[in-house]
Amino acid sequence: MTRPKNLLNFDFVAICLLIFLTYCNITVFYNLYQFLQQIGIAQQWRGFLIGCSSLATIAFFLLASPYLTPGNAPKWALVGAVLLLVCGPAYFFATSAVAILAVRLANGTAVYLLSAACMTMMVSHIPPERSGQAFSLYSVALLLPYSIVPAACGLAAPLLPSAAYEYEAASLLLVPGLALVLLIARRQRKEGRADKPQARVSLADMYRNAAAPPIAMVLLLNTLYIIAFSSLFFMAKGLFLSRGFQDVGYYFTIQMCCMIFIRAFGKHLFDRVSKVGLIRLTFVLSALSFLLAEHSTELWQLYASSLAMGIGMGFGSPALYGYMFTISPPRFKTINSNLMMLSLQVGNFAGPVFGAWAMHYAGYNGLLLADAGVCAVGIGCTYVLRHLRAEVEAEEFAQAR
Repeated sequence: MTRPKNLLNFDFVAICLLIFLTYCNITVFYNLYQFLQQIGIAQQWRGFLIGCSSLATIAFFLLASPYLTPGNAPKWALVGAVLLLVCGPAYFFATSAVAILAVRLANGTAVYLLSAACMTMMVSHIPPERSGQAFSLYSVALLLPYSIVPAACGLAAPLLPSAAYEYEAASLLLVPGLALVLLIARRQRKEGRADKPQARVSLADMYRNAAAPPIAMVLLLNTLYIIAFSSLFFMAKGLFLSRGFQDVGYYFTIQMCCMIFIRAFGKHLFDRVSKVGLIRLTFVLSALSFLLAEHSTELWQLYASSLAMGIGMGFGSPALYGYMFTISPPRFKTINSNLMMLSLQVGNFAGPVFGAWAMHYAGYNGLLLADAGVCAVGIGCTYVLRHLRAEVEAEEFAQAR
């Protein structure tokens, strides 16, 4: 398929809208820890139940990614949207740990189907020379729910008997999502793209590719990046309550607005500046923000830490995804982009578990220090990545001679 030079075509914009609606159904669970507490779920299970939706997502990414192609992606996105529509109201009826586990696993399956399908379709539309801009804009669609949903739910919460109403409302957003998928599929059929044979990669090839040191290191960095963020995100309400504030307020709104501003207006930067340097800057500023939050006692100080994290993480995803796209061989570009989504889900699973563990044993200050430690590990990994990439480039140069 000839890739369009114009990045902002209908399919790309529709895919971004679809991933936005999908992530509204992830970020709505920012208060799930308190919801589980309210329905009587034991403390030792809460962190696991928050993160376990990612287990299903991880399993599908590991086993099914080679079989997802731009041709069949709309069909599986449709299945995922329907499944999310079913999961939303299920929180009214799931009141035991086992029932919550079942709903969370189904939720994770739906997230896989939608996120992997969106990534597969998007990669097929990216002009190679504009990968940084593409992932920058795509990540804006992922980030907007983090700035909108918690604030909106905080306003609606006093009017609702339970957070389950918020979860149901978020699932209904997939109704227009169904229409978007159908439109994308229709355009594919009209242009003959759905019928074109797709070269598939075997599971063994995918695993060998993922084990290549530079690829594995980028996946590890993305996992650390998400662990640091998600461990705070799902513990944030408790953190604010422990400091005497009733809700997270505009904490994530400030953070996400900074990230969106950087990615929307600095998108050309991601194709011109060293991506490894931007990744390192992300971890440095994020570590500083966690340390600032640990010493914060006033709301404005917490908001200042949010600002620092927003600036730092504004460079994160576009640089990580763009770098992976750049170093990936052509036949593995789609696979590796989906492996990045896999590492994101690993982080989304490990983050709440790690956050609940750190909070249980060291309190919220200990959690923030632990997150700063995760960022310090990420900083070290960026130096290893630069060394690994230099070795690969030297080897390729020697072979070319």
